[in-house]
Amino acid sequence: MTMRVTQQTIATQVNEGLQRAYQKLARTQEAVTTGYRINHLSDDPIGAARVLGLRGFEQSLIQYEKNLSTALSAVESADSVLDGVVDRLVRAKELALAMANDSNSPDQRLQTSKEVRELLNQVLNFANTSVENRFIFAGFINETPPFSEAGGAVSYAGDSGEIFVQTSSISSIALNVPGDRLFQGAGLAAGVDIFDVYLDLEAALQNNDVSGVDGIRTQIGRIDVAIDQVLSFRAEFGARYDHARVAQEAISVMKIQNNERRSQIQDADALAVYSDFARYQQAFQAALQSASQMLQPSLLNFLK
Repeated sequence: MTMRVTQQTIATQVNEGLQRAYQKLARTQEAVTTGYRINHLSDDPIGAARVLGLRGFEQSLIQYEKNLSTALSAVESADSVLDGVVDRLVRAKELALAMANDSNSPDQRLQTSKEVRELLNQVLNFANTSVENRFIFAGFINETPPFSEAGGAVSYAGDSGEIFVQTSSISSIALNVPGDRLFQGAGLAAGVDIFDVYLDLEAALQNNDVSGVDGIRTQIGRIDVAIDQVLSFRAEFGARYDHARVAQEAISVMKIQNNERRSQIQDADALAVYSDFARYQQAFQAALQSASQMLQPSLLNFLK
């Protein structure tokens, strides 16, 4: 009976030794496989907590990067639209200057009014531009195009909302400008309704009105105001673009630095890990052989 208890004790001790050897081998093998020295919280509680914090920060940077990509796309689209609007306003001014000359006939002015109408339609299409299924000059509202013409006037169906995206923990950038401000001068100290300018110029040409209160020469000055208005908003979008590019570059640098810090904490020393793995593998094989010998008592020992 005493022999059997002693043999059981030996078996228990051998088994525990094998478990310890295997655990060391398994942890080292995991480090070899993953390239990390910290794979579980128990490997290094303080280091693991720091790694989790750095991973969370990285996820924030990735989201900011996505937001900036969205912002750059929106700003570039808006700038392209405003470039087209300025071109149409410049063309309208050229036509107005030409038709303000007394040498032009009523028929010539009538024919020119058709081109002004086409310019108005083009600007109206610009104002209703959508990017990724969202009208960029409608504020928060997105059900219908923000601008429509009816009864000799263009109305705005959007709102004054500005859509912001977060670009860092302390900063954000607006993706849009409400269309009524940009195209109709709403809320501006010396704003002008660009659509009204086109409509009034069209009417003046149709009515052969050169010098009246709403005549062709009056519209030339209003077109200048409209051009300045659009250019001021274009400059604003340019500043947003520059801000987004600088922020994007800063985030790229922060991502690299963050990954370097995480690597310093988490990554395993490849040479040391492979050396440990070989050593623990040999130790485990030796423990297996030793256990095999110790747990095979001879018949003679059993009979004693």
